[in-house]
Amino acid sequence: MRMLFVSCAALVLLAACEPPRQVSDSGFGAYAVSLAAFDDGLALAWYDTRHGNAEIYVRRLDATGGDAGPELRLTMTEAQSFEADIAPLDDAFAVAWYERAQDGALRAQLGVWSRDGTHRWTTPLAVGMESSRIPVVRSYGDALFCAWVEAAVDGSEAVWAGWWELDGRQRAAPVALGPASATTWNLNAAITDSGAAVVAFDAQAGTDAEELFLATLVDGRVTLTQLSTDDGIRSKYPDVALAGTDAALTWFDERDGNREIYFAVAPLRALSPIEPHARRITNTAGESIGAYVAWNRQRIGLAWSDEIDGNFEVYFQSFDAGNYPQSEPQRLTETPTNSLIPAIKPWRDGFAVAWDEVTPGAASMHDDATRAEVLFMTVR
Repeated sequence: MRMLFVSCAALVLLAACEPPRQVSDSGFGAYAVSLAAFDDGLALAWYDTRHGNAEIYVRRLDATGGDAGPELRLTMTEAQSFEADIAPLDDAFAVAWYERAQDGALRAQLGVWSRDGTHRWTTPLAVGMESSRIPVVRSYGDALFCAWVEAAVDGSEAVWAGWWELDGRQRAAPVALGPASATTWNLNAAITDSGAAVVAFDAQAGTDAEELFLATLVDGRVTLTQLSTDDGIRSKYPDVALAGTDAALTWFDERDGNREIYFAVAPLRALSPIEPHARRITNTAGESIGAYVAWNRQRIGLAWSDEIDGNFEVYFQSFDAGNYPQSEPQRLTETPTNSLIPAIKPWRDGFAVAWDEVTPGAASMHDDATRAEVLFMTVR
């Protein structure tokens, strides 16, 4: 396995960490990691370019965070497969992703595999035949919820969502949740205890710049709420986590002249407007991006990437249900490479965190010489 140097930074107060470990063995590019927590372990999904074509991979971890099996290659198509999102099932896992065909067409997909990687079924998510992308999947009881962005024939885009049975059948026809825009490149979702689906996204939809939106789907009925004020300044990439009737939401905002992480906790019904609930988390000269949130009992874990001296590192901070910090921000990585876009899930008495460790090519972060691997650690 090609190892990357990562050290666990000194943590403060009640937090502690296990040393990070490399999960992927791409040797080329392992990107956009997603996490799922089972009762007896975890699973990580990402897209990987080791074959010269982007494909979806999954690796299972046991209860200690050690490998529970080899890397599993899930897709083997001529299309490029991107942005995997994984959700746990009793004896399997569901993955949503999108494909880019050779003609450039984008198609959102949903599939289920047994834990050993045996394929059960795959289905396209789109309602029409136009472009569809960036799907998310959540499991709830005996069903799967998915949301994605889809473009109509006239080029207008919207966030769509629907429910699927565990055998791949549609439970009900998908519905449009609200307008999206060409800059909508991130959806996140959570399910309430009663089974209502909540989707957070940003869009420039009747606003001067991208703003935050929250859509709720209950029994086929949609409620769409604009969370952030239309101030002409971008609010981007929200993530949402729920605990009972309360919601925690994080995003990055450019209102301060720089990309900074914001965080809010409030009853789900009272999130709008979000500014009175918001706490600014970062105050750094560099960009603060890629914030994700998880709720574990009365603790909320927040992870993000922060640019320090031209290099991105992963940070973590925990909060209580009243949005009060339980610790100072903690630097989880200290690397010569870029630690980017962490995923976080509740795990045991703390949190599981995974991210991409990226070495940019000479030209940019996106050229063919860029290399990346997926790393994982637990934080208490």
